[in-house]
Amino acid sequence: MEQEKKGKMGQSVKAMVFHGGKLLLLQKNDGRRHHWEFPGGGLEQDEDFIAALRREVHEETGLAVAVLAPVGIWHYCCGGSCLNGVIFAAAAETAAVRLSHEHLQYAWVGPQELGGYRLHGSLCRSLRQMRAFAGAGGWRQVQPFLQAFGEVRYDGE
Repeated sequence: MEQEKKGKMGQSVKAMVFHGGKLLLLQKNDGRRHHWEFPGGGLEQDEDFIAALRREVHEETGLAVAVLAPVGIWHYCCGGSCLNGVIFAAAAETAAVRLSHEHLQYAWVGPQELGGYRLHGSLCRSLRQMRAFAGAGGWRQVQPFLQAFGEVRYDGE
C-alpha cells in the first residue's frame, strides 16, 4: 500500500513593529490580492524565534528592532504546506523604512486607521484571538503569575 504523502510544516515569525504610537504594515507583492501584513518570515536551520524576527524585519524593512514580547500565534496553509507562527511586539528605533522586493509599499498606521487596510485572513484570525483574550481579561489573569515568577525556584535552562 502506498504511503500517503504529507505536506511540510514550517515555523515563522511576524512582528507588530511600533514607532511613535503607530504600527507598521507592509503590502505584499504577491501578484494577487496585495494584502497588508506584518514583517516576518520563516526560520532558518538552527535559528531561534528572536534571531529570525530581527533578521526578517531587517531584510524586509531595513529596520533594527527591539523585540518586546510574544503577543500571539498564527497558522496558515497553502498548497499542501503549512506554517505555524509567533507574533511578537517590537519597537523600531526609526520610522525610515527601506522596502525589499517582497512588498509594494508600507504604512505606519494608528489604531483608528487599521480598519482601512485589507489584512491577510490568517492575520485577521490571530488579531481576533488576541483581542478576545485581552477583552476577556486574559492579561489580568496572567499578570499575577508573571509577577510571582521572580520568586519561583526552577532547574535552570
